[in-house]
Amino acid sequence: MGTPNTQLTRAASRQDAAPTAKLSARHIIFFVIAAAAPLGFAVGSIPLAIGRGGIGAPLMFFIAGVFLCVFALGYVAMSKFVPNAGAFFSYISVGLGRPLGVGIAFVATAAYAIIAVGSIGPFAVFAEQAMKGVFGVGVPWPVFALIAVVVAALLGQLNVELNIRVLGVIMVAEVFVLAILGVAVVIRGGASGLSLEALSPSAIAGGQVGVLLLIVFAAFAGFESTALFREEAKDAVRTLRRATTGSIAIIAVLQGFVAWFIVQAYGAMAVTTANQSPTEMFAHAASHYVGDWLSNTMSILVAFSWFASVLAFHNATTRYLVALGRDRVVPAVLARRSRRTGAAWVAAALLSAFVLIVIVICIITGIDPYLELFILGSVPVAVSIPAMECLTAVAVLAFFIRDRRGQSVWVAFVAPAVSAVVLAVVVVLVLTNMEFYTGQKGAINWILPGINLVFLALGVGRAVWMKRRTPALYAEVGGRAVLES
Repeated sequence: MGTPNTQLTRAASRQDAAPTAKLSARHIIFFVIAAAAPLGFAVGSIPLAIGRGGIGAPLMFFIAGVFLCVFALGYVAMSKFVPNAGAFFSYISVGLGRPLGVGIAFVATAAYAIIAVGSIGPFAVFAEQAMKGVFGVGVPWPVFALIAVVVAALLGQLNVELNIRVLGVIMVAEVFVLAILGVAVVIRGGASGLSLEALSPSAIAGGQVGVLLLIVFAAFAGFESTALFREEAKDAVRTLRRATTGSIAIIAVLQGFVAWFIVQAYGAMAVTTANQSPTEMFAHAASHYVGDWLSNTMSILVAFSWFASVLAFHNATTRYLVALGRDRVVPAVLARRSRRTGAAWVAAALLSAFVLIVIVICIITGIDPYLELFILGSVPVAVSIPAMECLTAVAVLAFFIRDRRGQSVWVAFVAPAVSAVVLAVVVVLVLTNMEFYTGQKGAINWILPGINLVFLALGVGRAVWMKRRTPALYAEVGGRAVLES
């Protein structure tokens, strides 16, 4: 049952003031799309989706987009009643209990921190290739990796608006380049005439559905981070609703169109080319349909795309640390913000130190920056994102079952229930395809996903400890909503 004329407040005040609400939906969308690395994902992952999963990849992007918009209905509706910037952490705490919520917060923080490091691998590789191919200068990848660490650390200490400008410029350039290639392919009719076969259900049925789901869902990783910007958003509820659905729609349409036109560019040879020359698929298409100048431009922007992803994951991680710090789950100093810029400087500095240590270790040990640092480092996210989404859908359902709060049956019950079931299937498919994803055999395919369980246990343990030793602080974990008439 709904509760009319209610207002939500925090039950206790915070020592660390929230930053000024300045962000619009457009600003937040920039962060989410940048984290998705539109050009980097297209060049690095779409050939893999086509080669291993078949030409049904374009349709799968659209299907995933529609489904995630359904998930977002309950997710965004619940944001009105959970006035905290903890995203999955806050919603699961309120819906399913604080111990599980804190455990998920630990999982999310660790996963984002690891992928913030892992994304430096492809950035460094593509930057090295661009420097050599375009400018004829050989600069080893470790140099670019260290540059990324330093620049991300500096931007993490500055205000969020500067980060938005950096991410926004890069994102616009990426989309522009992809649009040029797509329009050129369409105008010239592709390799053998334009076809809608890739958008037919039979195209999905003819490929490996599990592989397609694994790769396609990775394109949407990070869309839920819109809720992390709640305290910095103008008109939080409306802004988050627009930012969440807008981010999902843009990713689905953009990557679906890109997958479709690259299939058209190669026609009957699309799958073969994707398997034989996956890393060169887009570059060859750019040279053939537009010219070498676009191919060179694309190679440069791919590197910038991955750096934008590094920066966006850096921001997401620091915001989780701030949410945990404000709830005293981790040292409160991590919630401290700069009085001059509003940046979460302590959390950003801690993350930067972690990233630097890992990168230095990788350089010293000779780890491959793409096949090992990135691919293996992305496993925790590949598993945790759909798993956290599944638990969040269950949390939304549990929350509205207790009190529908004026929401429709579709938003409060049907959408989250359907989302939970489908996301559970996705998690199973991700786990069963792990060997394909990592390219490794044996125990590592369970050890890497198991990292999530370790942090889940640590988080649950911390919550149980707080419940026994500091019950007053425990009662505030996860943005507990207090209804006032």
